[in-house]
Amino acid sequence: MAVACVAPDQGASLRESSAGATTSQNGLSSVNGLSSVNGLSSVNGLSSVNGLSSVNGLSSVNGLMTTADGRNTVSYLIKCALPAGRSITKKDQYGASYTFAGQLGFGPGWENGACDLTCQGYVTACMMAHINTAGVHIPLWLDAASPNIGWGHSATYPHQEGSFFGNIFTSPPKAYYCNGKDFNAGVVPGRLGAGQTNAPYTNPFAGGTGFCADSCIAAPAPNSGDGYKSCAGNNNIVTVWRL
Repeated sequence: MAVACVAPDQGASLRESSAGATTSQNGLSSVNGLSSVNGLSSVNGLSSVNGLSSVNGLSSVNGLMTTADGRNTVSYLIKCALPAGRSITKKDQYGASYTFAGQLGFGPGWENGACDLTCQGYVTACMMAHINTAGVHIPLWLDAASPNIGWGHSATYPHQEGSFFGNIFTSPPKAYYCNGKDFNAGVVPGRLGAGQTNAPYTNPFAGGTGFCADSCIAAPAPNSGDGYKSCAGNNNIVTVWRL
């Protein structure tokens, strides 16, 4: 049973039958505070060492919680990191409270402890997978080796858009993608193949074909067509399929 979830500001979750993997919606237009110099955890009141629920894990008085765009970034961080049924509540600099719900569970330990390298890699891939530079909410199908997501295929999402990987918590951040076999089919605004501007990720294989299939290691059989388990030494990959 795959959990079909919508963007953090788009309402309640739904359910859809499937062999595995997970559906979601993107709409994160940018990762607030992420620059080519500073990683996400080096500024913005965010720590990968301390749990998100703690004062030192996500500050209320500086950084991401102090702006609407920053809180939108936090909503996707929590959506990516924590599983469904978990949430954290934080205050902004004025004392207003905001509750952020988990959905995908790529880094459940980060709620009360450190986000280790596996957590950082998967949360990075998840965040990049949810970027839509046009700010448009588009349904997606996600595949990953991580047990919270798993492998699986849905005829409803026939276009393999691409795979995302890296580590945006480091300085400088590392945010990458490669093209899926259908990246330029069924193209939607703000996604791969649409001539994005100001995208935070780059294709490290652009000097070659740019396709994941030519540079990455596929998922093990019988799911070799679903996604990739390793790209350029990165083992925390999220592969996206589109309608």
